[in-house]
Amino acid sequence: MLARALPSWEREDAKLPAGEDTTPAAAWRIGGAVAGPVAFGCRLCAARRTGTVMRVVRYASLWSRVCVRHGRWFLDADADQPHEHLDVRHLPEVVAAQRRWAGVARRAVRAGAEPGRVFALAHAVVARWWDQALRWERESTWPRRLHQVAGGDAGGDLEWWRIVGRDAVVFPEVVAVAEALLDPGMAELVWVDSGAGRPRPLPADGAFCRQLGERVGRVWLGPWRRRIMVVR
Repeated sequence: MLARALPSWEREDAKLPAGEDTTPAAAWRIGGAVAGPVAFGCRLCAARRTGTVMRVVRYASLWSRVCVRHGRWFLDADADQPHEHLDVRHLPEVVAAQRRWAGVARRAVRAGAEPGRVFALAHAVVARWWDQALRWERESTWPRRLHQVAGGDAGGDLEWWRIVGRDAVVFPEVVAVAEALLDPGMAELVWVDSGAGRPRPLPADGAFCRQLGERVGRVWLGPWRRRIMVVR
């Protein structure tokens, strides 16, 4: 049972505690370096199942951080983290993305791709957008979500909330980009935009970038990037 609950339980690795520090919190944090990301779990779900209210910790990748029942996004388990979760009850698109990811993962497997790698690539793309988004004059979706997960107003702690809330805020776009990466039609657009056999840099205002902008609800994204490149 422990082996099922803790994938690192039977793993021999120098990172794992050998008896000196075997407190649960330490074991989870160190085990996470071997078996994968460690996040807080849902106290409400645990209480419903066990009748006891307690801190819950579990292995959970970024694509499985939403408690659909209670509308919570769970943060990385860290002793210094004052929050266990972010409230996404008023962000149905985040909950919907959690449900949609299962289909994306199945599509990845059918295409011979590892779902985790597809997600990681999509996340890298969107994280780069996130770093640029403060200059996006027409961006309104991410600020709205960020203030929502901050309890209504990030206020003077905006930079802190941008770090803590990023993965929850951009999750719908990450799933949308992952879908696009697995779409043969989008792959065809990449081939055409990149020179159709005569390699060239992928243009920011090409058909692929325009279509990707539409998929993430930002039809202006491709033209905006082109304008910035011209100005530079």
